[in-house]
Amino acid sequence: MTQLRGLTAACGEPGTETAQRFLASGYDSVDAVLETLEVLRVARGRVRGRLTSAEEDLLRAAIVFTGATLDATLKQLIRDALPVLLEKSKQSHDKFESFAGQRLGTSEIADTKMIARYLVSSDPRARLIEDYIYDLTGSSLQSAEEVGKTAGALGINDAELRKRIDGLKTLFTARNEVSHELDLQSPGQPGDRTRRTRPMGPTKIMCQEGLEVAQLIVNAVGALMSA
Repeated sequence: MTQLRGLTAACGEPGTETAQRFLASGYDSVDAVLETLEVLRVARGRVRGRLTSAEEDLLRAAIVFTGATLDATLKQLIRDALPVLLEKSKQSHDKFESFAGQRLGTSEIADTKMIARYLVSSDPRARLIEDYIYDLTGSSLQSAEEVGKTAGALGINDAELRKRIDGLKTLFTARNEVSHELDLQSPGQPGDRTRRTRPMGPTKIMCQEGLEVAQLIVNAVGALMSA
């Protein structure tokens, strides 16, 4: 039985297909982990009450998979859609221009080596775009702020969607606690758990929202590309 709700329908716009496949695959992985958790709980005859440590590990996996899905989906959108959006979205173009200005030096001191690097290129603009894409995709997305930066580069300025992106802070806090700390914590008193507790309901909601926001971003990019 499916554990997650279905996402908003995909836009199907050319240029978003690969990112959409990444998102669909990630959604299936998160849902499968949550389904495994449900099967284990039923098998031990206890579908209510406190989860075992092994069951909470499945919730941790779902959190990490959700973060990885967001990361892979948005990076693929940058690679596939950004070159087109630079011609269609003023916001995307302005952010690219800002990057180019910073890349070539400050207002007081020009970076002559970097300028020369682009001048000797057969296509300086294409080389700048290549470097911009690398700047946006070179490291993993580990915060709602980084997702917001990526959305901004893609030309997304819808206030409601930006608000929902900001609301992913809880998901990324959990993702980083699991990925970087294995949820370990120092017990405050005897009997305390040495790992953070992961409740099932809130974790499912976090994962659902993370995947839904990814879908909304894909659709928003598709709308900009078709404009």
